[in-house]
Amino acid sequence: MTLADEAELEHELDRLYGLPFEEFVPARNELARRARREGQRAIAARIGELAKPTFPAWVVNQLARRRELDVQRLVKAGEGLAEAQMEALRGGGNEQFLQARGEEQRALESLATAAREILAEAGRPIASNSDRVVATLRAAAVTEEGRTRLKQGRLTEELELSGFEALAGVELPPRRERRAPLPTKPKLAAVPKPAPAQARRDDAKRTRELVAEARERVRDLRAELRDRESRLRQAERGAAELRRSLDAADQEAETLERERQRAQTELTAAERKLAELTGNPSRRA
Repeated sequence: MTLADEAELEHELDRLYGLPFEEFVPARNELARRARREGQRAIAARIGELAKPTFPAWVVNQLARRRELDVQRLVKAGEGLAEAQMEALRGGGNEQFLQARGEEQRALESLATAAREILAEAGRPIASNSDRVVATLRAAAVTEEGRTRLKQGRLTEELELSGFEALAGVELPPRRERRAPLPTKPKLAAVPKPAPAQARRDDAKRTRELVAEARERVRDLRAELRDRESRLRQAERGAAELRRSLDAADQEAETLERERQRAQTELTAAERKLAELTGNPSRRA
């Protein structure tokens, strides 16, 4: 079966992302060479451009294979959490939200334990890496795209909570039930004391300053992220070009080796023929 068959290609990609961390690059390059030998140039180029996962992303991919049930529990909890969060923000009750949060936390705790075991097997620092793994798991669980990538087990980079999804980690205040007021004797309503005008202006000014600082920070971080992503894409393109050059050199070397063997065979036959003609079996041209 060739890589032109979609099922075979998916099988090989699943196998690739399940390999030990250090084996990803050589296995990816070999798979790309196989595609070229089969005449599948487009598939070979696609495979050659696959990015090697970061180590925390690799651990998450291993969890998707080794702890599939816990990952399914986390995905289900993430779906329930997203639905319950929207309902709570619309004014609904918090019971569904709190239940989903609890299920998510239990799944995360189980996966965190498994992640520490994988890190120990790999001889990598546990504390810092396990925190990054859990952060990626939590971020993946709260978006539809993240849940899909998590179930596939083919992450190449860590995920982070951002924007509205970050609210998934915030405890919502309990909803207060409205109660009918108790009958009381009529009395004059107390006139509320207005807040001092200067205090209100100071609060408003401080709020504007905080918003401006937050916006500036967001702009700076987005610019930094775009720069890092641009540099990463350039590095990946350079690596892909080097891989293509290496594969071309490998093919040329294979061709030259075949030609050398053919020339050697022809030389041996010519020497044998010359020896027969001259009556000197030991003579060589």
